Amino acid sequence: MTDPARPRLEPDHHVRVYRSPAPRPYQALLVSIGALAVIPGIVAAFMRLVPPADDASGMTASFIPYGMIADLIALVCFAIALVRGRQRVVLAIMTGLSALLLILQLVWIGPQFVANPRPVTTEPFTVISLNTELGSVDVPQLRKISEQADVVILVEVTPTAYRTIKDALQPRFPDVVPSTIEANNESMILSRYPLRDARKLESTNPQWSAEAMIPQLGQVNLIAAHPCNPLCGHGHWTSEHRALLHRAEQLDHRPEFLAGDFNATADHGPMRRLARHGFVSGTDITGAGWMPTYPANRRIVPPLIQIDHVLVNDRLTVTSIDRFKIAGTDHLGLIARLAGTG
Repeated sequence: MTDPARPRLEPDHHVRVYRSPAPRPYQALLVSIGALAVIPGIVAAFMRLVPPADDASGMTASFIPYGMIADLIALVCFAIALVRGRQRVVLAIMTGLSALLLILQLVWIGPQFVANPRPVTTEPFTVISLNTELGSVDVPQLRKISEQADVVILVEVTPTAYRTIKDALQPRFPDVVPSTIEANNESMILSRYPLRDARKLESTNPQWSAEAMIPQLGQVNLIAAHPCNPLCGHGHWTSEHRALLHRAEQLDHRPEFLAGDFNATADHGPMRRLARHGFVSGTDITGAGWMPTYPANRRIVPPLIQIDHVLVNDRLTVTSIDRFKIAGTDHLGLIARLAGTG
């Protein structure tokens, strides 16, 4: 019998079925790519903030600017995953981290693309700098490009190459430092104007400084720079850069420039110390941009790192700087126009 006091239960025809959320296509792939990309970005930023001193870590730091590519990939992947994802807290953190790393890279490399010109108070003179790769450079090509120059800085010069280059260029450059080369990897200065007070800077690759009598400027100090690379071992890379900085500071009482193969990029600690002491890169002054110079002898791969530089103190400015290529060497050369500044 049915109890009339009991309410009648109607059957529920609206059955609710709970399903797990549908997977988002490629979400895991995006997160994986972002995670893989952010790791080199973090390593690059760490090496920029805590510069390595020697050996493989110092060599790896040459590629710090490429962290920007990794940061951009990570940012794009994490941002897309964040928009599409459900668990957003971790993705938001990783997106923010990638954005921060990318901003840091832009801040570090930005000065090379933004001109910071100084007043020009004299007629300019032209400087050429080139690593000759142990004297294997094509000398006729070197002679031709040097017709534009007032001072030529060469590194990795051998005794045989010294004599060949000196004979080929001396009609235009009567003054040469040093007077002879004995080491198999030495610096060389050629000038249209008188050179004096030549001093050798003992190092793995002997370097030279001198004083040039530039007509429109008077006495100008210069250094043909070539410290050893980070793989020298035993702390030589760091110590030779310290010795180079010390010599540069000794000559800083008049207009001065340093040119050559520094075996260091703008991100390395030694180059940043030079900048802090007032020796500024021509690319930073002119806004010429990032200018990789090595290696320059690969058929497919372009130069990857910028280790050749022209630096000036606060009594000089750089009105232009560019690269050039000569056969027989694994470096691009630099040609820069320098002038006095007030």
